[in-house]
Amino acid sequence: MEQWGLPKTIRVDNGRPLGDPQRSSVPVLALWLIGLGMEVIWNRVRCPKDNATVERMQATSSRWAEVEQCSSSTQLQDRLDDAAKVQREQYQIRRMGYKSRKELYPEVWNNTRVYSSTAFDLSRVRDYLSRVTFVRKVGKKGAINFYAQKVQVGSRYHNRYVYVHYDAMLNHFRVEDESKTAIGWFTADNFSQDKVINLEVCQYRYVKCCNLVSQ
Repeated sequence: MEQWGLPKTIRVDNGRPLGDPQRSSVPVLALWLIGLGMEVIWNRVRCPKDNATVERMQATSSRWAEVEQCSSSTQLQDRLDDAAKVQREQYQIRRMGYKSRKELYPEVWNNTRVYSSTAFDLSRVRDYLSRVTFVRKVGKKGAINFYAQKVQVGSRYHNRYVYVHYDAMLNHFRVEDESKTAIGWFTADNFSQDKVINLEVCQYRYVKCCNLVSQ
């Protein structure tokens, strides 16, 4: 991003680290990109053709860089950088009159969205989270799994589904049952700016909902 600028949008599949195969959470790395001002678009499940051009480009880059022969991550990165330079600056596209991408799209080399870590804005993350509904099934002991946390919602909800919503004003997550009746809330302190930037949102800890209704 430092060389080519900060994209306005990025389309990804449902694999980690940018996707969630179960589509049950927003991956932490995706939250970081959202905080930088990028729109993250996820492909439909099991539909790689939604991003066919990128899928094909990745296969080509892998062949050009001969990734299987790389002995270290540093060598892999160097080879991928070299392959990208050839693809963008030297490779002539027959269907485009044998011109390179640099000749066809000179504006790409004019980086108008310069990447900076200071561009991160937690309010973007909070706004996005407030528009997401997380669905969780309550376990035998009355708890749900939420970003590595065990959140106690009450044994009476065992084997039922609950719905988790983020409240940006109060900075906590509200839990509701199937009828949209509030069960309680739990803290969102692990979604602080530092923890999102450092990809440390997932906290292995036990959390209890406040204001639980009668068990």
